[in-house]
Amino acid sequence: MSNTLLLILASVFVVSLISFAGIVTLVMRRKQMDKALIFLVSFSAGSCFGGAFIHLFPEAIEEGGAEVVGFAIIGILVFFVMEKFLFWQHCHKPGCHEHTFAYMNLVGDGIHNFIDGVVIAASYMASVQLGVASTIAIVFHEIPQEIGDFAVLVHGGFTTNKAIALNFLTALTAVLGALVTIVVIPSFGGSLAPILSFAAGGFIYIAGSDLVPELHKEVDIKRSWGVFISLILGIMVIWLLRLIE
Repeated sequence: MSNTLLLILASVFVVSLISFAGIVTLVMRRKQMDKALIFLVSFSAGSCFGGAFIHLFPEAIEEGGAEVVGFAIIGILVFFVMEKFLFWQHCHKPGCHEHTFAYMNLVGDGIHNFIDGVVIAASYMASVQLGVASTIAIVFHEIPQEIGDFAVLVHGGFTTNKAIALNFLTALTAVLGALVTIVVIPSFGGSLAPILSFAAGGFIYIAGSDLVPELHKEVDIKRSWGVFISLILGIMVIWLLRLIE
């Protein structure tokens, strides 16, 4: 368990460091950012779909039976509520928000990162390969999201330094989520199946509701093929991890 704990803490800390990705907006032009991010968003969508269908669902069903798939619906609903009522909107390029819900964005992002920590911890407690797959899916999703979150905070009136600091503090709630999971799961019989299925639902919602619609905004044929290849690559990376397992 000690090695698993170290892997969990290392993974959630790496995910938290992604909050500094917003700094790149200070050195890159808007057009350059948009051109690069679409491929990262596509890879992220593929890794989220792959994480859900190749890793999380099979592991959850193996441990808890087919009925635990219903927890994925709860995951989808929870992520919908967060996005709809907490104004936590996934932003995958700077300046895409029309309103400056800066403080609400921090609250929503903190809750989201807490759940990321729960997912990572539960995945590692099931198997190292599952933990790595979930971490990869979360990391590649966090990069474009954190760039957008940083842009929202700056646009909302925060100084650059304050925006960086607050974004990092909300990212650290992933560590809290992981620690809570490590403590709570053994107290409730140690069943990971419901959480893994819940996480799969969250990944499906993120990919289907937030990421894929962004991909359809790319209309250039050549770049669209690049987007499609990036999507496949995201799935393939997760599938390769399954083969290793």
